Amino acid sequence: MDKSIGNFKVIIKVLISISLLTLAFVFGIFFNRYDVLLQQNRTNINFNKDLNAKIEAKLIETHSTQYIEKPVTEIKYVERIEKEHVNLRNFVNLEELINWLDAQKSSTTYDLSTPHTNLDCDDYADELQRKALDDGYIMSFQVIDAEKYNDLFEMFSISPDTLHAINLVLIDNSVYYIEPQTGEIQFAAHLD
Repeated sequence: MDKSIGNFKVIIKVLISISLLTLAFVFGIFFNRYDVLLQQNRTNINFNKDLNAKIEAKLIETHSTQYIEKPVTEIKYVERIEKEHVNLRNFVNLEELINWLDAQKSSTTYDLSTPHTNLDCDDYADELQRKALDDGYIMSFQVIDAEKYNDLFEMFSISPDTLHAINLVLIDNSVYYIEPQTGEIQFAAHLD
């Protein structure tokens, strides 16, 4: 029992020693900061002509963080469609239409590698109309029945009782149908 009391006294002495060292360390830091502040205040002593000492007190803050709000420019790239004014016009003559259609034959693009892609007549008519608009020409999308189509167009025929999508242009007072898949042009009607 005397041995355990002796160990307890040793532990108490060690704890007291550690506490005293910690206090000495903290007071050392405090007095070191006090000396710095005191030296700063001594430099602010101004002597006037009558040798009357005047001490100017300054508030010194350390480790203070302040925040201000300021505008930040943020750049974002946004993909958008911009409307552009375009002067649309009809084709001047049949020759201009033929030349334009010949140029379009080599630029028709469809991605057939995509599974379940069903291209039909309306896809071709829609693409030809968009290309015409992009080039500044007026061209409409037209749907006609099989009987009328087969009477007008010669390159191929469609099944009876079906509809087919084609394009239509107006040249002077004449209306022309265009088969978008072949580029075949057929006179449809004369206006006036």
